Parts: sequence; structure tokens; C-alpha cells
Amino acid sequence: MPNTATTDDLYRVLMSIDATLRELLALSKSKRAATPAPTVAERFGVQEPVVIDAADLDSQYGDEVIRFDPRDWTGTRSYKGCRMSECEPAYLDSIARVFSDLAKKNDLEGKEYKGVAQSTYDTRSARRARAWAARLRAGWKPQATAAMNTDSIQW
Repeated sequence: MPNTATTDDLYRVLMSIDATLRELLALSKSKRAATPAPTVAERFGVQEPVVIDAADLDSQYGDEVIRFDPRDWTGTRSYKGCRMSECEPAYLDSIARVFSDLAKKNDLEGKEYKGVAQSTYDTRSARRARAWAARLRAGWKPQATAAMNTDSIQW
């Protein structure tokens, strides 16, 4: 039985397949960009508290210094070396996911620092990042420092 498909027919089929694959790729990319990667805790169904006491954020240690940039951060700048209060909320969301993943990993591995589970510190940092993100989205601004007056110097 001879093959009756012409070159034009084959070309049309290949072009149809190509168009379909391009549509699927575009759909896949848009879904990936719109959906943040789930954290380890989310994958295991663990609910993480988002709320943290404002007194903790305002304490000496509440405005942590960012020591690394998350791998999935695609923003325009790096906030490494900045305090959490100086970062944009989307960045803080990203760093919170990283700390949550680290907490779960360190908990599974049983890592400790000075006799305390390392996951305790990672979980606290994740909560602080989420709280700072919420605070910044609500319009929080740093307090202006009062200018020193020569009359205000106490000897």
C-alpha cells in the first residue's frame, strides 16, 4: 500500500504540532511564574504562624541583617547586608520561604547551635521576615531621628 501523504500534508501536521507545543510551553511558564514554589512545611502540611509580636520586631534583635540572597530571588537588587526593615515585602516573602525550608531540614537532621535546635532560630527568622513584610505592606515607615540641638547636650 503506497503512502499517499504529500509533503504539504506533512508540513501542515508538523506546524500544528509546533504551534501546540509553543502554547503548552507558554502556559507552563505562566503557571510557574504565578505560583510560588511550596515550602517544605507546606509540602508536609505544617501550618506556620505568620503573626509575631510587634515588641519582638522592635527589639534589639528583631530587625535582622540579611546574610544571603535567596536563590529564587529575581528582583532588581540584592538586599544582602540590609536589615529586614529596608527590604521590599516580596523579598522578605522569599527569604521567609528559605528560612522555613532550612528549619524543616535542620529539624530532620537534628542540627543544634549552643544546645538549642537550629530550626528554632530559622523558624524565628522566617516569622520575623513574614512580619516585616506584613508591616511594610501596611505602610510602616521608620521613625525619624530627632536632630541634636547644641542645647540638648548634657555634660
